[in-house]
Amino acid sequence: MIKKITSLEDEFSVGKAAAIIGFFTLLAKIVGFVRDPLFATKLGVGDTLDIYYAAFRIPDFVFNLLILGTLSVALIPIFTEWLLKDKSKAYQIVNSVLNISILAMGVLCLFLFAFSPYFTKLLVPGFSGEKLSQTIQLMRLFLLSPIIFTASNIFSSVLNSQKKFLIVSLAPILYNAGIIAGLFFLYPKFGLLGLGYGVIFGALMHLCVQIPEAIRFGFTWQPIVDLKNPALRKIAKLFLPRIIGMDISQISLIVATTIGSVLAAGSVATFTLANNLQAAPLGIFALSIATASFPVMSELYAKEDNDGFVNALGKNISQVLFFIIPISILMVIFRAYIIRIPYGHGKVGWDETIGLFNTFGILTFSLIGQSLSPLFSRSFYARHNTVIPVMVNLCSIVLDIVLAFTLGKKYGLSGIAAGFVIACTFDALCMFLVLRWKLHAEHISLSRLDKDLGIFITKLLGSSILMGFVSYACIYIFAPLVNTKTTIGILIQSGLAVAVGLAVFLLIASKLGLSQAKRTLEIFNKFRYTKGSPRHI
Repeated sequence: MIKKITSLEDEFSVGKAAAIIGFFTLLAKIVGFVRDPLFATKLGVGDTLDIYYAAFRIPDFVFNLLILGTLSVALIPIFTEWLLKDKSKAYQIVNSVLNISILAMGVLCLFLFAFSPYFTKLLVPGFSGEKLSQTIQLMRLFLLSPIIFTASNIFSSVLNSQKKFLIVSLAPILYNAGIIAGLFFLYPKFGLLGLGYGVIFGALMHLCVQIPEAIRFGFTWQPIVDLKNPALRKIAKLFLPRIIGMDISQISLIVATTIGSVLAAGSVATFTLANNLQAAPLGIFALSIATASFPVMSELYAKEDNDGFVNALGKNISQVLFFIIPISILMVIFRAYIIRIPYGHGKVGWDETIGLFNTFGILTFSLIGQSLSPLFSRSFYARHNTVIPVMVNLCSIVLDIVLAFTLGKKYGLSGIAAGFVIACTFDALCMFLVLRWKLHAEHISLSRLDKDLGIFITKLLGSSILMGFVSYACIYIFAPLVNTKTTIGILIQSGLAVAVGLAVFLLIASKLGLSQAKRTLEIFNKFRYTKGSPRHI
């Protein structure tokens, strides 16, 4: 029996939903964290990995441009609105969107397949001969993935709208598992194409795991393409401007691939690996909070509850910053350990390790901007406004491109990374200021938001900076106790230093009255004690 849907706020907590998404995103990131070093140590940071990552760029760009963060943010508010009114019509809308999207993506990918040599040469002008040919061949195989992920993303939007985050969060784990399976079982037999087969297998698992859950909650496929449906037109109205405002990180990867192709072998792989590593906290904390809060903010706007909307915005900003600011500080302090432990062995040489260290260190400064931008943009989308975030994002993309080419020519990968940091910071800051101006223009009071955020950020920065000093000191305190010439030794050294630093952070933040720290400590206490007695886990 399908559960009746009443209100998105019934029996729902953004914190709990974010925790579910964050937990499974963490698992996916752990699998991804294992995946990247496996690829690097098995294949080396050289031509083979350059080809693999370069072949991803165009298929990924197409999917991210048209679907991820684009179609979903247009579909969820409209589907949510109709789900509360008439569920059968809501699913008719979904069927139209699904059918149109798959047909359109199929045609586009077929076009890219036919002209892949031309587009690949534009993307990687520094590749030639066998390296270029293999990139073209692998890219053609990867063009199947945008079609699969288009369907999968629509099912994700349907499930997220109904607050069914568990299966959606599980899908990326299966995707990464398929990629790893391709490395170990298909690459030895089929070479680079084996890696491609693993990617497609993972994409299919990403899709198939969501279909039964969508069916259980009311979805049935129908051959509908209702272009006259007003709801579909409204989705298109929200969707089309968003195409321009795609994620800056995607543009940065394109630019890094183009510039990296003319640099030393392994440059494309180095930037991609460093970028994947620094982006790990985004999905675990920032994107999980933004994803979980989006349906609720959409409903608050539909109910014209402006005070509730502002309160939700302030709470979500605080939640994001509570995790990202201390994590950013720790990543900067422990960047050498973060790179050395997974990549300091196998076919990864010393020069490649230094390149990863430098690029990763610079990219970590972009985390705050990258973390807040999705929340701010979804705040606009929840209010059915795509024009403002798109225009801000477009300016940020232009800034990123200009800085990447200007600084990249002089400083290489470090220059590209620095340009990305500046553009991400500009994007988040500008979007926040425009959002404030827009809310103020609608006569919505922001005085409470400003006061609460000011106090919160001051306390958070104080706790985080103290944590940084303690963690850095602990590196030297624990050094004589372990063998720092071994991976296990530096893992213990860094792990203990981080643990002590985090403990200090939570205690100080809790004493300063930060509710997030208090709740975190309460969770730890629940694991330790039950009714005053030790709890066995």
